[in-house]
Amino acid sequence: MSIGAKAGKGIRCHNEALLRLLGKIAHQCGTRAFLVGGPVRDMLLDRFGPDIDIAVESKAQTVGKEIGRRVHGRFVFHSRFLTATVTLPDSSHIDITQTRTETYSRPAVLPRVKPAPIEQDLFRRDFTINAMALEITPFRFGYLLDPCSGQQDLKYKLVRILHPKSFIDDPTRIFRAIRFAIRLGFGIEPQTLKLMRQSIKSSYPSLLTAERILYELRLISSETRRLQMIEAIKREKLTRTCLDWSPPSHFLSKLKLLSSRTRNPELFFILILSNLPDTGNFPITKQERESARAINRFHLIHSRLMRAKRLSTIYRLLRPIPEPALQILSRIEPRAVARAINLYLNRLSSIRPTVTGRELRKLGLMPGPKYQRILDRLLYARLDGLISKEKEYNMARRLIRQKKV
Repeated sequence: MSIGAKAGKGIRCHNEALLRLLGKIAHQCGTRAFLVGGPVRDMLLDRFGPDIDIAVESKAQTVGKEIGRRVHGRFVFHSRFLTATVTLPDSSHIDITQTRTETYSRPAVLPRVKPAPIEQDLFRRDFTINAMALEITPFRFGYLLDPCSGQQDLKYKLVRILHPKSFIDDPTRIFRAIRFAIRLGFGIEPQTLKLMRQSIKSSYPSLLTAERILYELRLISSETRRLQMIEAIKREKLTRTCLDWSPPSHFLSKLKLLSSRTRNPELFFILILSNLPDTGNFPITKQERESARAINRFHLIHSRLMRAKRLSTIYRLLRPIPEPALQILSRIEPRAVARAINLYLNRLSSIRPTVTGRELRKLGLMPGPKYQRILDRLLYARLDGLISKEKEYNMARRLIRQKKV
């Protein structure tokens, strides 16, 4: 098979006008440009996404900056990896990389990179189906480079690595092999599958940082067939190797229930976090950490919430729990508990006392912890129907006089 050939006439080129503009800008900057990786694969499969990945053989920073100026986008350059990102006004992205080679000093570490021609760049990639490039430079627009026979593996629906050490150099490729195979409905090529399992058995994924593992789990959480991917990860014992965690059956049932009721990837990811061995040192947001912990500890208030008769009791039990955790719990808990959570989310959480701190001060109460205690007493009385909105002021005055708060 020829390394390069003109793309077939039956192939539809998505965003052709934009690609021609990007190729023209690169040419004006004195370099060649290519559409690379996933977008080429998806184009050949007649699938299209919003983002664009291009590679240039030199001057990535100059090209990226000029693209940002011409398309009115926000430009960011990452010098360590010779990459740039232009964020367009519609929030889609153009990722610009300088063609390069990569060397790994030891397994599972980030590689050292140095500039190289496009042909060498394609040989550093993860799978044959992602190792194709479509030139977008003027006068060669539409010229397809396929040095690793990626089109053939697309035809036969196979995910295949490019060299035997691929899963040793970068064990995150195991996550990606599973993700691409399930997303595309492909099989993992037999020798690739054998090498993948050898890498897992040899514990190479355990060398990965938590940050890189969680990044892969985030990507899986955004996938349409994410549940099948988690099941495959469990079947291959991947997370048992790298996190000492294997999703229990009852937890997979919760993931399935959540997936059937929302497509929100952040909620799916937080539910995964809630079952991991430890989120204390994970590189996640404060809200994600607190939400995961709240889900993990929800059993401590579960029975009290089931027995709650007063609205104020429901409010007090649920107020400390972050909203993402409540959104998840409302979809995976039994009906009675879910009803209480939805009542809190849709109604109770938005109710506030009409009396303010300023009015409490006018009534002679000096600022301090008593402010919040009085406001809470007013709110609970309102929720339980003991007072109306109009009688809050009188109750506040009475509480201050009684000095019982």
